[in-house]
Amino acid sequence: MDRLRVPNEEYRERAETLISRAHEDGYDGVVLFGALNIHYVTGMYHLPTERPCAVGLTDERIDIVVPRLEREHAECSDFNIDNVHVYFDFPQGNPMKLVAEMCENLGIAGKSVAVDNDGSLRRNGYTGPSLSSLIPGSVGVEDYVTTMRERKSEAEIDLIREASTWAHLGHRLLQEKLAVGKRPISISAEVEAEGTSAILDTLGERYEMTSWSRPMQCNFTTGSVTSLPHSVDQTTRIREGDNIVTIVKPTIGGYTTELERTLVVGDPSDEQRGYFEIMCESQEIAIDTIEPGVEYAAVEEAVMNYYKEQGVHEYVQHHIGHNIGMEGHERPFLDRGYDGTISSGELYTVEPGFYVPGVGGFRHSDTILVTETGTDTLTYYPRDIDQLIV
Repeated sequence: MDRLRVPNEEYRERAETLISRAHEDGYDGVVLFGALNIHYVTGMYHLPTERPCAVGLTDERIDIVVPRLEREHAECSDFNIDNVHVYFDFPQGNPMKLVAEMCENLGIAGKSVAVDNDGSLRRNGYTGPSLSSLIPGSVGVEDYVTTMRERKSEAEIDLIREASTWAHLGHRLLQEKLAVGKRPISISAEVEAEGTSAILDTLGERYEMTSWSRPMQCNFTTGSVTSLPHSVDQTTRIREGDNIVTIVKPTIGGYTTELERTLVVGDPSDEQRGYFEIMCESQEIAIDTIEPGVEYAAVEEAVMNYYKEQGVHEYVQHHIGHNIGMEGHERPFLDRGYDGTISSGELYTVEPGFYVPGVGGFRHSDTILVTETGTDTLTYYPRDIDQLIV
């Protein structure tokens, strides 16, 4: 049975598109150092550390430089790679010298080369020379792959739609386990374990892990902590009357989705119900505004105008949403400071929210696909307050 992944032919098409765009700007070849960029173009995923990996592309072939511990992986026939060049490790092996030699072998040293970064990214203690200091010719930094990732193919959409189905299961498991006195971190671990088992038991060999990220990810905050939308505090115990703000993010074939809900522990107060209703309406306004040709900024403007009418605009701490796919956050952004217009094939987390001191946070997030005529909501967990009472 076919695995749940982007087909090899699509990786070849991506590589052809990438080198074609580089040629249009006068480049003779491309070198990629970013792990996600390498994955997007070749299908090869790896664990990015201090050990550089680099892919070189020309019209004729695709080469890769990898450390010894990635050799067998890079040589896998599933990947769109022609030649594998291996060094032992970093700081042994002089990996950037091998990247320069790869460029020589590809015939692009001494010419014009587009790179996603001028040398391996500095992470986990890595230090090393720039590519431009090692090869003759001109090196220009471009973000072609980031732009290519903005609009999703049918294969990518199918993977995100599959992930969204599992998000529903994960959130149901979460809501069933919520109880006064329990800690979020403990409940999240249970949800991730059970959700992951369900994914693997159902999909079997069709499922392929592409990173350390768990197939099912779950986090949430409770009580006063929900007023801080990016708090990492998951140790505060659940109490009667709390708001709970959740996030469930399954990953299928290297692509993720996002489902977030606001729940209430016990009977909601009139104040909680009022804020909850405003939050739900604001998400509907955002979704209704999204369609091809609409400016990104217009979505946030529509929501903020509504928030001002309702007197909650002072409690807003972030924009309306962002694209999603191989990463949880991708561009474009539904933000008043982001120029351009929405296109079909883009996916957004639509998550307008506000955070009331002394009461808590109010935010739903759903993953929305932009179609030629409007939108398709891929996540579908209940949104009404009476269905979200613990």
